[in-house]
Amino acid sequence: MTRTLYLHLGPAKTGTSAVQYILSRHDGSIVLYPRVGLWPDGSHHNLVLNFFGDYNRPDVTREDPRELLAQIGGEARASDRNLVISSEILAGRRNLGEFVDALQTAIGEVCRIVLVVVAREHRERAASLYNQRVKDAVIGETREPDAFLIDHPERFCYNNLLRRLQKSGFELAVLNYCPAADFVTRCLAVFGFPPDRIPPVPTRNVSLGRLALVAALAANRAMKSREERASFDAVLSKLAMRFAGVDALFGRKAVAEVRTVFMADRKFLRQHFDIRIPKAPKPEQISPLFITDEEFADMSAAMRELGAYGVRINEQLRCFVRALSKEDAHPAQIEREWC
Repeated sequence: MTRTLYLHLGPAKTGTSAVQYILSRHDGSIVLYPRVGLWPDGSHHNLVLNFFGDYNRPDVTREDPRELLAQIGGEARASDRNLVISSEILAGRRNLGEFVDALQTAIGEVCRIVLVVVAREHRERAASLYNQRVKDAVIGETREPDAFLIDHPERFCYNNLLRRLQKSGFELAVLNYCPAADFVTRCLAVFGFPPDRIPPVPTRNVSLGRLALVAALAANRAMKSREERASFDAVLSKLAMRFAGVDALFGRKAVAEVRTVFMADRKFLRQHFDIRIPKAPKPEQISPLFITDEEFADMSAAMRELGAYGVRINEQLRCFVRALSKEDAHPAQIEREWC
């Protein structure tokens, strides 16, 4: 019987971390998830980056891709289970066929290839991506949320990716991220997990809350080295309400500017894959990324231990101070809504 090789391509911020966490700890009795080329989060990023010779990120561990593939072949021959390779990086690779061919050669048999892609509401995913880029010290995003959203909004869409994957000739399974509450269960079911074999879903790679996001953005703008940013992260770890989900991150004007692009993509998903994306919440008049005078004072005090870097961070933090009007929600309420 022909085995199936699933390539879980993400894309990023579509529940991949939770799925990869479970798969990387699975005992192989349902599906084989090779323990080869794994990133600390359980993804196969290191396998993919080494295969394609992409060493742009400083956290890549250089390994011989031939040895990695040989190890996958050994694990595959010792099992009769289907295989899963999971990496969001694969979504952007136009030479995906080379990777598939190399895997099949290593496994020693021709497999049924299924590409698994997840579609998440556009603004919600953009907010999560923005948060991740600010949180990631290597990327160190410095733009405001609205500027990030309107800069090439097509990159948050799925039609180009899915059309390209359709041309590969491989089977394509497109999942709806919504409802998020049972997404991991539905995704694992695609790989063959019965309901009674799915462990509790962990909370993975949670977005920064409002205050922490503002602080990290200010730190990115002020940093002169990655060492400085590492020292800031130590301070950030002590910040109350550090983590929270962020959905309502973009202002009304920016949302209106990308509306036509996102609506066209929603229509594409509905017509071609019967994926119906729920509407995002109504945006605020302006981005809710702000701090009050009281919060600024507290955060400024926390930054003092960083010396000159802390002074530069505080200068950047002043840009986010906003007095609350009667129309503004109280920051504590915003945090609760984002959780």
